[in-house]
Amino acid sequence: MMLAACDRLIAAPVDLVWSLISTSEGLREWMAVEATVDLRVGGVIRWVHDNGWIVAGTIRDVAPMRRLVYTYGWEEGGFPVPLESSLVTIELIARGAVTELTVRHEGLTPAMAEQHTGGWQMFIGRLAERAERLVPVAPDRGGSQ
Repeated sequence: MMLAACDRLIAAPVDLVWSLISTSEGLREWMAVEATVDLRVGGVIRWVHDNGWIVAGTIRDVAPMRRLVYTYGWEEGGFPVPLESSLVTIELIARGAVTELTVRHEGLTPAMAEQHTGGWQMFIGRLAERAERLVPVAPDRGGSQ
């Protein structure tokens, strides 16, 4: 089996990035038109892409602001990755106002690893754009009158 991977530096604080990857509301900001996240070990993570394709899994590990691990498979549409057949690990490292994000998607065939690497790169790009737009702008402290 193969691995799909994506690494990205996001110009946003880790708490903002965490909220976008670990909540239903957050996933709807960049990944899905509909989403469910029961953020606990054994909880469900499920989202519907804008084309109607559905991904679902079971959360295996939660370390707030640092790591989210869940099984992954296509419930409807999508690609030949059966439910519970692969594992996604998303790790975050806070670097001040920047977050280092890594995605590792294990248990894929070579063709699916290539397909999902492209998908993760596209979606993590969308995550970064959304997170960076949500970063509060610091007030002007230049003393202008």
